[in-house]
Amino acid sequence: MDRSPIPESLYRLIEGDPATSMEVAKRIIGDDVRIDHNLLAQIATDKSIRKWSRIAAIYALGFVGEDKFADTIRKILVDATDDVLVRSHAAEALGNLRDKASVPLLQNVLRYGPPPDLSESCSYALSELGAAR
Repeated sequence: MDRSPIPESLYRLIEGDPATSMEVAKRIIGDDVRIDHNLLAQIATDKSIRKWSRIAAIYALGFVGEDKFADTIRKILVDATDDVLVRSHAAEALGNLRDKASVPLLQNVLRYGPPPDLSESCSYALSELGAAR
């Protein structure tokens, strides 16, 4: 990822330890840190960036309430080559976004017996969406 357009406020999300990255994500959600949410999507999808930085970006995207990011998050969820925890947070973000269009996808992921973390996150998302597992 080209870090030149990244604002100073996001360096701690990208470079920090897991707790720091999540703290920055919470500050973004609370609107204490204002950034272009497209940058969060870029961080979330860039596999060259550390896992917890990506998770923090996905977490924030799930709460900023912009439906336009649902497709990006769905792609992360279905990428079987991606880290299970990253995919798990993507599932939860879809639930937090209340993305009803993701229900069949979440149910399909569960159909294939995913690892426990991913299964739990998909179940959480479905419950947030008011859908059956």
